[in-house]
Amino acid sequence: KIDVQSLDCDFFAFSGHKMCATTGTGVLYGKRKWLEQMEPVEFGGEMIDFVGLQDSTWKELPWKFEAGTPNIAGVIALGAAIDYLESIGLAGIHRYEEELVGYVLPKLQAIEGLTIYGPKDPTQRTGVISFNLENLHPHDVATALDMEGVAVRAGHHCAQPLLKYLGVAATARASFYIYNTKADADRLVQAILATKEFFQHGTI
Repeated sequence: KIDVQSLDCDFFAFSGHKMCATTGTGVLYGKRKWLEQMEPVEFGGEMIDFVGLQDSTWKELPWKFEAGTPNIAGVIALGAAIDYLESIGLAGIHRYEEELVGYVLPKLQAIEGLTIYGPKDPTQRTGVISFNLENLHPHDVATALDMEGVAVRAGHHCAQPLLKYLGVAATARASFYIYNTKADADRLVQAILATKEFFQHGTI
């Protein structure tokens, strides 16, 4: 849980699609003193107080930054997603992710030639596991896993400085969440083993 008051942060943002909502939605929190000093960068209806030929004035917060027609359906979906996650409980989601990672991490660590980045202790991890398979580009690994019915992401993961520090061009990344199961974890392990076999011996 995030408490912006205890953090005393000036701004805080999060995206809806990371929490089961639709893409293109999110939340931006800002301290009132900063928001009142800022000028809008988008212009449209609902934000306007008075309009003249040469100038205009803005409504009070938050309408000052709410130009035009909002993504009404998306925001309703975001609200439903938040209610859904709250009904499960963030602590429960965290525990479930820990359980899945605790189950799959030792199986992944046992695969020869697989490098896993981050803590070796499952309790020190989230549901995200970045890895590379020896002598294979992560994009090739992701394509091969996709052919096995397993979806991962490959690339920089918006963290190029970290990858440079690790000395790798990119990584593959598996992400576990409340909709994943131990069967999904086993499928990932089997798909990586099949990918390794294919690239080593040309059979899958």
